[in-house]
Amino acid sequence: MINKPLSGMGNSKPQGATVLGPGDFPLGSPESRVAARLRLQSVGVGGELPSDCICFPEKEQPFFCEPYEEEIAAKVKCPLHGDRFQQPAYVMYVSKWRREKEPARRQRLSPQHQKAWNASFPPELWPAEEEMEGGKLFLRLKDGTRLLAYELEVRASAATSSIVSTLGRAAGSRAGLENPVL
Repeated sequence: MINKPLSGMGNSKPQGATVLGPGDFPLGSPESRVAARLRLQSVGVGGELPSDCICFPEKEQPFFCEPYEEEIAAKVKCPLHGDRFQQPAYVMYVSKWRREKEPARRQRLSPQHQKAWNASFPPELWPAEEEMEGGKLFLRLKDGTRLLAYELEVRASAATSSIVSTLGRAAGSRAGLENPVL
C-alpha cells in the first residue's frame, strides 16, 4: 500500500469519527447545508482565514518593540489554531524613534494582522504607560490595571555581578534571563 501525504489538498488535519460532514446527510437537506457551513467556517473560504481566527498572517509576523509585548502576545491563543505566530529566537533592541513610528506602520498592514494585534493589545487598553518602582517596571493600562513587566535584581557573586531580568505579567508566569555584567 502506498502512503500518500494529505497535506497536498490542505486536509492534513485528521477528522474524528464523530465529526459529521455534509455527506452524512441527504443531498440538499438543511442538515447537510449546516454541516457544510460549519466545515467552511472552520477551514476558511477560498484560502482566507476563518472569521474566528486571530492568528498573524504567515507573511506578516508581528514586530515587537519590547520583550514584554512578545510575552503578552504569546499568551493569547487562537481558538482554532493555538499559537498565533512564530516566536523569534532572539530579543533585539529597538530605538525610541522606531518604537514611536510602529503604531503608524501597523495601520498599513492587513486587516487580519490588525485583528491579531488587537486581540493581544486591545486599543481601549493600550498603549500602556511605563512606571518604574523599586527596581520593577510596571505597565499601567488605560483602565488603571497595573501589570508587572520587568523585575530587576542585582546578585553579587565572587567573580561577577549579574542582573536578572524577569519578564511577566502581574498574575502570569515568569521566565528568567541572566546577562552577566562585566
